[in-house]
Amino acid sequence: MKNLILFSVITFLVFGCLHSQTKSIDSTLKEYYDSSSIPSAIMGSIDADGNKTWHAFGPSVWNGKDTVNADNIFRIASMTKPIASVAALQLVERGLIGLDDPLNELMPEMVSIPILDEEGNLVQSDQAITLRQLLTHTSGFSYVWKSEKLKNFKKTDNWEYIDNPRIFEPGTDFRYGPSLDWAGRVVEKISGQDLETYIRENITGPLNMNSTWFNVPKDLEKNIVSWGRKDSTGAFNERPRIPEPVKSYSAGGGLLSSLNDYLKFLYCILNYGVYEGGRILKQETVEMMLTDNLPKDVDLTNGFIESDGFGLGWAIRAYENKFFLPVGSVYWTGGFNTYFALDANKKIAYVYFSNYTPHLEKDTFGFNKLFGKGVFDKIKE
Repeated sequence: MKNLILFSVITFLVFGCLHSQTKSIDSTLKEYYDSSSIPSAIMGSIDADGNKTWHAFGPSVWNGKDTVNADNIFRIASMTKPIASVAALQLVERGLIGLDDPLNELMPEMVSIPILDEEGNLVQSDQAITLRQLLTHTSGFSYVWKSEKLKNFKKTDNWEYIDNPRIFEPGTDFRYGPSLDWAGRVVEKISGQDLETYIRENITGPLNMNSTWFNVPKDLEKNIVSWGRKDSTGAFNERPRIPEPVKSYSAGGGLLSSLNDYLKFLYCILNYGVYEGGRILKQETVEMMLTDNLPKDVDLTNGFIESDGFGLGWAIRAYENKFFLPVGSVYWTGGFNTYFALDANKKIAYVYFSNYTPHLEKDTFGFNKLFGKGVFDKIKE
């Protein structure tokens, strides 16, 4: 009898503490949201056993009366890149291309793009570009906003290339840029399918990510959330909610997705490519994605974030620093303030979605940090 009473007391205390902790997390997040300017946000976590939590704040359509939910659809921008990386690595697993094979013959329209040197001259290069370099942003391509050289470059009327000049020889530096768009074109050329079809048949379809599209089906458009820009006065300028259809698919930033869907994707990665009913990648491929793939003499100081590594499709927290993510975790973000991080060792991942610019705006990045830190701190406990 005493044992039964003791068990009952312990059970009450444990579940009482858990309930108190959950309530504390909810109230802490709500307090932050209520004191911020964020129109709406949703965040959730998932572990390798499929246990999932999520928290939602604000309406799906700004100034509406509902509450955003886990099936609402957000523009995820550069969080497209990890999904596109999986698509490319599937072709590697099938033996259709090697990670370090030269792409010169397959993609002449890419390797013929000249390099802009330090003096502003355009120089042709016959150095090979590889798929690994595309997936690690060491191919030589850069976004204009990441390169002073490109900001100052003026295209002539007879510019015949579909991208800006490269800014360095492949494999010699890191610069965040449109390399994943080129990886997407590699997938299309090898598979013979457009990227929407390939990803649907090989990734989002098998994982039941039914809200993840480049072109959202008409019957799902009602789930797309508001988005816009916060200006210098703090006012939000809303933009058209429903995107125009696209025929050219950006592997670097074109997808829309839901919190539920992206958690399904990360759950599959936490389980090293396995999902209920099959596998999208081999375990050794996922392990390679989670490993620093940068050349030994290349770091991220110039092109992205100091003291980090880069896997295939995402950055890796390589060293202890002031940021809250654990060493060994992988992470990425999208330009409309979407974020995720995944720690395969601790078997946990989280996603944060809001949909406005500018990127890294303090209120929404702080909300992401508050939730993400809570997820990883809870694992420590």
